[in-house]
Formats: sequence, structure tokens, C-alpha cells
Amino acid sequence: MDTAIIIILVLLAIGVLLAFLYVITYNKLQKNLIRIKEAEAQIDDALRRRYDILVKMENIINENTNLKQNNFEGFESDKVSNYEFDRKLTKIADTFSKINSDYSDELDTEVFRNALVDLKINEEKNEAAKTYYNRFTTKLNMLIKRFPSNLVARIHGIDERLYFDNKNMGDDDILDFKL
Repeated sequence: MDTAIIIILVLLAIGVLLAFLYVITYNKLQKNLIRIKEAEAQIDDALRRRYDILVKMENIINENTNLKQNNFEGFESDKVSNYEFDRKLTKIADTFSKINSDYSDELDTEVFRNALVDLKINEEKNEAAKTYYNRFTTKLNMLIKRFPSNLVARIHGIDERLYFDNKNMGDDDILDFKL
């Protein structure tokens, strides 16, 4: 009878230990998912703010130069990912930077200078959020690939994430670097 109790206690202890390991692993996965979602929210906010700043800058350019910029026509109807939206806004910001250097006298207003400063601050915040996102995407993907967290991830349907730049580091496409 004593050996049966000892076996039951050992099995119970192993079960408790496995349950504890399971909970710790699940919490690590969830922690990384939460941080990725926080970064996504920060990126969303930064992109909305950048869009507003660039629309304001376009209006100033149109009012103070003979250029008639129309970079945002049809923007509202486009359904794009944050990554694609970021790339479109970056392209517009680059265009405005060139316009600013070509029309520096016409655009030398306090409102435009403030918009440029706001844009620079916004871009720094956006880059920080993208770095944060990619860091925790790496951590999550590493957990998903390792034992025993890969089992917990599979049980809960947690899949690997792509990095913000839409690169899939797990595929065989070595030419997926995008500018």
C-alpha cells in the first residue's frame, strides 16, 4: 500500500510540475502577443498622426506655391496594411521634403516649419514602435519554434508573426527585401 501512495504522490507531483510549466510557457507567449498588440496600436496612432500632418503640409504647399499637389486622392477608399500605408506616407513625405528644398522661400512659414518638426517627431516615434514590434515578434517566433512552448502555441493556435516590413524570415525567398 505504501508504494501505491508513493507512486500516486510522485505522479501528482509530476502533474503539478507539468501544469506549472504549461502556465509559465503560456504566459510568456501571451506577454509577447500583448506587447506586439501594444506596438501595433502605437504604429496605428503614429500613422494616423503622420497622415494628418502630411495633409496639412499638402494644403500649405498648395496655398503657397504654384504646385497643385493631390497625393491623398482616393486614400480613404484604399484598404491597405499598416506596412503599405507606412510606405505610401513615407513616399509622400519624401516628395514634400524635395518640394520644401525646391520652394524653401515660399514655404518658409511658421506653420510649415512646425509641421516639419511634428513630422520628424512622429517618424521617430513610429520607428521606435516598429523596432519594439519587431523585437517582440522575434521573441514570440523563437518561443513558437522551441520545445515545449511550441506545443503550447499549437494548442492555443498561436502562429508565427511576420515582421513589420512584411518579411517572412522562415520562407525560402531570399529576395524579399523591399524598399
